[in-house]
Amino acid sequence: MRTRIAALLVAVLLAACSSSEVTYVTRPPFNPGPDSANGFLGYFTASAKQTNCGNCHSGQQTLWVATKHGGAWADLQSSGHANNTCYACHAVSHLGNSIGKPAGYEVHADSAYQDVQCENCHGPGQGHATSPSNSNQPLASIHVDTGLANGCGGCHTGTHEPFVDQWVQSAHGSGPGFSHAVGNATCEPCHEGKSAIKNKFNVVTNYKEMSDTSHQRIVCAVCHAPHGSSFTHQLRAPIDVPTTDNLCVRCHSRTGTPPWGAASATRGAAGPHGAQGLLVIGQNVGWIPPGFDYDTNQIVSSHGTAANPQLCATCHVVRTTVTDAETGAFKFQSVGHLFIPIPCLDNNGIPTTATNCALNQRDFSGCVSSGCHTSTSTAMSAYTANISILDNLLDQLWVDSNGNGIVDATDGGLLAQMVARGLPSDSAALNFGSTGAGATVTSVAKGTIWNAALAATDDRPYWLSGKVFKAGWAAHASAGNGVHNPFLLQALLTASIQVMHSTYALTLPPNFDPRITATPPPGLRRLSSR
Repeated sequence: MRTRIAALLVAVLLAACSSSEVTYVTRPPFNPGPDSANGFLGYFTASAKQTNCGNCHSGQQTLWVATKHGGAWADLQSSGHANNTCYACHAVSHLGNSIGKPAGYEVHADSAYQDVQCENCHGPGQGHATSPSNSNQPLASIHVDTGLANGCGGCHTGTHEPFVDQWVQSAHGSGPGFSHAVGNATCEPCHEGKSAIKNKFNVVTNYKEMSDTSHQRIVCAVCHAPHGSSFTHQLRAPIDVPTTDNLCVRCHSRTGTPPWGAASATRGAAGPHGAQGLLVIGQNVGWIPPGFDYDTNQIVSSHGTAANPQLCATCHVVRTTVTDAETGAFKFQSVGHLFIPIPCLDNNGIPTTATNCALNQRDFSGCVSSGCHTSTSTAMSAYTANISILDNLLDQLWVDSNGNGIVDATDGGLLAQMVARGLPSDSAALNFGSTGAGATVTSVAKGTIWNAALAATDDRPYWLSGKVFKAGWAAHASAGNGVHNPFLLQALLTASIQVMHSTYALTLPPNFDPRITATPPPGLRRLSSR
């Protein structure tokens, strides 16, 4: 009898344990850390780099242990420069979280607090470990600025690690796109941090600002996965794939092709927008003129091929060590987070956000260190030559002689010829309004203007915002003075000039050669479709 009852109880218990509705889990233990007063747990097993937090959050533990943060203490010791001023950023401390006072390794120099662990960003974990609940989560902050102990800026600042110092000056950290985008659902996925994390990288991990009403700029956590990732530098996406899955191209690819000028409640006569990445990878970019004879399966700049494996990052994220010219002593470690290629240098040789310096005051070193160019002078010569070619081609279409941003009959170029003769068909072909003949058509003239706006250089900024016959267009700079794809841009402009001549019976400039002379560079990726 007792045997039957025991067997029945075992059967009931086994059924309960295997039920799809109930799962019994033994919660792993945690060790109260040496700094129990501030509630920092640190390592559960320091020798194995097993954090107390990782006993439950095993996925994050697995990612984190392979990051630079997970080896921060060993890196410091092997550097030969370890001293007391370094420990707060190479161990658990008050930096990176909101504890607001010295804590962790700063008050208990114990191996439990070595390395940059979970609590560096999340703050003390003892309360949550003791009583885990949704209302008692030590959430990390993604907000970034200089002068903050909380967040990435707690450590990644100063002459050796000026990530936040440079970022805050960059377009990601202070650009005008942020103020324009806040509250605009179509803009926020690329211009507002929380929306970018969610929409561009499909990340729903909780953090301090996730559910509040704050708006964040394109902060560190947009591009970098704090817990770690399979990509270099803990990036959320690869930088070496020449597709729209590329980290940078995910946003720098919004609009590369017409229709343009169609009656639209959302876009109107807006032109190329965020097309930089599309130019680099040669995908869905530009208005293709009728009879375009450039090889449309070979439209990728050499900057977008296997010859340049880091693609955008090669030029836009260049690390440079600045030293004293006389003594060779260290001055500054530029980490490339201004995101400016060939930046202007100050009197100390440090990259700045200035835009008005001479070419010989710019830093072309990234063009050489990448292996793409043999010397800075070679890179500079290629850069200036390409600008000259594009400026010349753009001038065949329109020269804003009086600088008023309007295509006038007295201006130079083919578009001015159309305005001067004032035919109804010309007005229709250049109708950027929302109503009237031609308003909903991407004509040869409007397609040509699209290509010119796509190729606009710093010397010809009026192509980014112009008017003709009382209505106009607006575009965002895309060409990077042509370097994003010089071969395609030259070919598109040459073909556009020729088709403007043949379609509207316009007079070509003297000695103009309508043949496309831009030569596709060797080693191009071939695209399966456009």
